[in-house]
Amino acid sequence: MGSDPVFTQLSFRSAKPDFLASLSPGWKEQTDWKEESDRGPPRRGPHLLPGLPTNVSVTAGRLATLPCRVANLKGRAVSWIRQEDLKVLATDGVTFTSDNRLQVRAWRTGAVWAWDLEIHEAALEDAGVYECQVNTRPKISHPVTLHVHLGGAVIPGPGEVYVEAGSRLLLTCWVQAPPRPPGPIAWLHNLAPVHAHGARGGVSLHVAQEGARASARLSLTSVTPEDAGNYTCQPEGLEPAHVAVFIMQNEEPRAMHHDRAPSSSHQSLALLVLALLLPHSLR
Repeated sequence: MGSDPVFTQLSFRSAKPDFLASLSPGWKEQTDWKEESDRGPPRRGPHLLPGLPTNVSVTAGRLATLPCRVANLKGRAVSWIRQEDLKVLATDGVTFTSDNRLQVRAWRTGAVWAWDLEIHEAALEDAGVYECQVNTRPKISHPVTLHVHLGGAVIPGPGEVYVEAGSRLLLTCWVQAPPRPPGPIAWLHNLAPVHAHGARGGVSLHVAQEGARASARLSLTSVTPEDAGNYTCQPEGLEPAHVAVFIMQNEEPRAMHHDRAPSSSHQSLALLVLALLLPHSLR
């Protein structure tokens, strides 16, 4: 936070060839609003479009877009302010922050300007109120509250799974991506995609949506040592989950080795010691 601010020149997009000329202070007001005379007299000065969202929700790690639309800008400056510390993040084509995740995307359609604040890879600490301001007298502004939610994949249970050779492997992954349902979910085996119709038969993949979360189930029949390794549940744009799978062949899981019955050599040694001690105990 203490580093020098970075000034970034904004790039603009426009569908009209005379767009760059319209950036000058002498830009004349567009007349497109006359076509909407049936909706009432046009507003001649700069004003915010009605109906703009005041709340934006996004999952952590994804792109957050905070909208601002200004009509008849007439050369006025547009700024984005973070209300928590009243920091000016951007004014017109210049950003005043060293955080390169933030940028303003601006373009124009007729008399309407779009000045959207984009926060790439949104984090929980980015949540709060941001304000789009136009330097009119009196000032006009549009506040937007950003909500950032945790999301990602979870495979319930321990991080290691032991399965006997020839049996069935079943893995279930839960994915949360509020406020919207998660996107595509893939399973990886040692970083290679798992396909239901791949070279290895007996693979079943099932995904079920439940509001803002989803379940992804992977089933493998008749597992072999080749099925051992690291399995990853990878939702698009979210944190993955991992589990290590071990295939056992005629032996018990490592966690159960201490419960084994005594071996035959141990039994023979015990009988020999008992036979040597028994005559002495009878004297």
